[in-house]
Amino acid sequence: MYTGQCLCGQVRFEFGSKPEDVSVCHCSLCRRMTGTAFGVYVKVPAANLSLTAGSVQLNSYDVTDKLSMLSCPACGSYMYATHSDYAEFAYVCLGGLDDGHDIRPGYHEFVCSKASWFEIHDALPQFEGWSPDDQ
Repeated sequence: MYTGQCLCGQVRFEFGSKPEDVSVCHCSLCRRMTGTAFGVYVKVPAANLSLTAGSVQLNSYDVTDKLSMLSCPACGSYMYATHSDYAEFAYVCLGGLDDGHDIRPGYHEFVCSKASWFEIHDALPQFEGWSPDDQ
């Protein structure tokens, strides 16, 4: 079981299935949402994601007409994203997971809009837009 929480601990979540897809997204939306060079997301079946505390408190922000981010209303931590084209999945923010997990990023996407001040130094595959598996 993988568990996680927001910064203040009011919202907790868990999922039991090992994720098949972990992406490092460099798009301008993820950079602005996180205030950093990228967002890192764990793709899990939505049916396997459970909120174990604070489920009635989550805020939802529509980033686009298809993409929504859900966050803790107290501390503002993003917990996960949903995308209407992939409604069967939730995209959990990797930074919200509790320590001790074995999940690692598999690739970089939207490197065409990565921050100019950030250089990618790992050997993970890089894609200009969505990864081929997401198309």
